[in-house]
Amino acid sequence: MKNNQTIFIGGSGRSGTTLLRVILDSHPNIYCGPELKVTPLIAQLHLDLQASSPALKAYQLSNQDLQHLCQQMLLTLTQRALQSSSKQRLAEKTPTNGRFFQQIHYLFPQSPLVQVIRDGRDVVCSLLKMDWVDPSTNQPLDYTRDFQKACLYWKDEVLSSRLVQKIPSSQGRYIEIKYEDIVATPESTLKNLFEFIEEPWDPIVLNFSEIKRDLNSESSANQVNKKLYSSSVSRWKNEFTPDMKAKFKEIAGDLLIELNYEKNNDW
Repeated sequence: MKNNQTIFIGGSGRSGTTLLRVILDSHPNIYCGPELKVTPLIAQLHLDLQASSPALKAYQLSNQDLQHLCQQMLLTLTQRALQSSSKQRLAEKTPTNGRFFQQIHYLFPQSPLVQVIRDGRDVVCSLLKMDWVDPSTNQPLDYTRDFQKACLYWKDEVLSSRLVQKIPSSQGRYIEIKYEDIVATPESTLKNLFEFIEEPWDPIVLNFSEIKRDLNSESSANQVNKKLYSSSVSRWKNEFTPDMKAKFKEIAGDLLIELNYEKNNDW
């Protein structure tokens, strides 16, 4: 049976989530619009509502009622855009989705969960060039100004997304895709992804940069308007100082090895 369930994309900022978003949006069956940032809010709302269980019982609301409410909230917010696209299936990309993959899986148990992973050293280099601001304080996000916090941010995002694998029912619903693989071997990498999300392969997705779309001032807008390029791979080799190397190894060196970016810490 064809899977028409919403596809959720997450991963640390500057990992390639926007690139994957435009690739998916290029598929004839999939609409993946500008970053709505709403899925993490709905997931958190569901958690908060569950914490009010005694009061919910008084209002005769069950866990299934809460699940249905949160499902409908997301579908209602995205329905018009999906209908206007004349496509059949929604993909929702917000990097922070990864932190909530466990809750998203509970709300949408049949949905594919896709984590985009990129070499953490390159992620850190890119983060430290960003001018992102925390909307609640109007101050720069600390992980765009502090090397150590950028390393911790990347590590935490990757590991948080992976927690969903502890849920037995998530088997076959979660996949990791590396930015470097998309760039180096796009066709084979993406064929594997489309097989996972149960969509037919269409080579048109390789021409994603030729399609005009609303990128809503996303931070990677300029990059994803170009064809795939590899110049951002291993940029850390030109930007890391010896002290930065040592600090990254201390914080996230083991994860780098676990993800097969390095064989050991002798880099």
